[in-house]
Amino acid sequence: ALGEALRGFAAMRAREGEALLVDFIQRGEILHRQLEIIAARAPEVPLLYRGQLHRRLREAGLDLDLDDERVLREIALFADRCDISEELTRLRSHLDQFAHLLRTEAEIGRKAEFILQEVGREVNTIGSKANDLVISRAVIELKNELERVREQMANVE
Repeated sequence: ALGEALRGFAAMRAREGEALLVDFIQRGEILHRQLEIIAARAPEVPLLYRGQLHRRLREAGLDLDLDDERVLREIALFADRCDISEELTRLRSHLDQFAHLLRTEAEIGRKAEFILQEVGREVNTIGSKANDLVISRAVIELKNELERVREQMANVE
């Protein structure tokens, strides 16, 4: 009877593991879709920011020559601060690592927690650097989905 109960328990755990795997894969796809929304919008953000800075300086009526190379260089530096291409590369890498980890037979708990922590870091950095409504909405969706993944990961041994 004990052997049968243990086999039943093992079978139940295997079914639950398969269901969790399907859930993680689906959530990973959602994370990737949000990442692609951000990646599509990201190249526009520095240009928009540069234009906003230029317009604000003009509207401020400061005694600046907005065609002066030094002023243009400073505007470019400020605009480059909202460039998130490096964060997108790292986020894409972390999500790929997570997907790969899900396909391994080894224990994934601690490794997954670490990868998800890194994903959260990149998402937060993207959210703080990119002053853009489209990206902000995608970041919120990423954070919500990431929290759901973390909650599910707590069920994995």
